[in-house]
Amino acid sequence: MDAISSPIVKEAMETSLQKRLKIRLDMVGLNPHEAALKAGLSPSYVRDILRGKSRKPTAENLEKLAIALETTIDWFTSSSFDPDKDTGPDPRLELTNMAVKGVIQAGAWLDTTLFDDDYENFEVIPVARDTRFPRAKQYGLKVIGDSMDLEYPDGTYVSCVDFYESGIPVRAGLTVHVERRNGHLVETTLKRIDLIDGQLMLCPRSSNPKHQPIPIDGDGSTEIVIRGIVTGSYRRTEI
Repeated sequence: MDAISSPIVKEAMETSLQKRLKIRLDMVGLNPHEAALKAGLSPSYVRDILRGKSRKPTAENLEKLAIALETTIDWFTSSSFDPDKDTGPDPRLELTNMAVKGVIQAGAWLDTTLFDDDYENFEVIPVARDTRFPRAKQYGLKVIGDSMDLEYPDGTYVSCVDFYESGIPVRAGLTVHVERRNGHLVETTLKRIDLIDGQLMLCPRSSNPKHQPIPIDGDGSTEIVIRGIVTGSYRRTEI
């Protein structure tokens, strides 16, 4: 048995491909489902590779995936690369499309989270990544409803940077992507952090008085999780 056909070597190569694939997904801010759709492949194609179900992807499909992830097929397959050190071409400063992870709407309680990998309605907006956060995940959201309509009217898209990876501490003046959890239900919304009577509050910017500030630590029955910080906005012109 030659070295290349050894099961141990094959397993190492497969692990290397999986590791490199995870690196690129993180680099461009896509989940496996989104990457597969962008590459024109079956929705489960990337996930099957990551789970070891697809051990021999064809060169044709791997090339499609490389293009979708802004890298080259050589970076996926060449043994001269160390996936722990080499991350391939860095698209952050050149990428002009941002993945929209889902819609965000105050008052809509769902049995899900925007960060589930199975979000089906994948789309992109023509927004470049923010160069202030070269190593942090960035993503888009579509705003639905009127809880922030004074700043982000219904139908506006916002770009966000992952809160924990941004390195920015919680402070007044930030507009944040928030998940409010009540048991298995999740409300996703945008709120501005304001200091009111010495307490940080999550405040709407709304023309509708039904939307009221909530404590940043939750209100007893709900848990607050800050997912992202809004870095910009985009609104399509009707044509």
